[in-house]
Amino acid sequence: MFRRDEVDVAERSVLWAPWSPAQLVALVIGIIYLVLGVAVLAKAGLSADTFTSAHVSVFGFGHTPLMGLIELVYGLLLIMAGAVPGAGRGLMAFLGALALGFGVVVLVQQASLYGSLGVLDANGWLYVITGVITLIAGVAAPIIFTGGRQRVAHDRDVIQRPLR
Repeated sequence: MFRRDEVDVAERSVLWAPWSPAQLVALVIGIIYLVLGVAVLAKAGLSADTFTSAHVSVFGFGHTPLMGLIELVYGLLLIMAGAVPGAGRGLMAFLGALALGFGVVVLVQQASLYGSLGVLDANGWLYVITGVITLIAGVAAPIIFTGGRQRVAHDRDVIQRPLR
């Protein structure tokens, strides 16, 4: 057997991108709204004549094509917020507050919004619940920085000698 002498040992730090559990919340809720918006637009169509007059029910929620387009954009914005580690939390908190406020407006003024947006009380509760979840996740979820140290051996001058 041979043994190696003069081996340099270096220490290397490896940092992974920061992440937050809020990203998962944003991605899941964003995908739900994206699917909901696409389903509404697929069912109601996207036409200038029926943009606010075609009322459809998708997954038990009332919609017009305008509301479906709003939900689609909201879902895309949440997905964008969830794709950026740490930086998207401000956007998440803003979108959560926006959904919460809109949900309260829908619950209070559902009758007057039904004509143009097609919303029902169920929509209002959906927006309030997702708004609260998104707002709390955007504000309270921690950002986790992970990393590790690794020792790496490099052969400088390998002198092979038989073991005694």
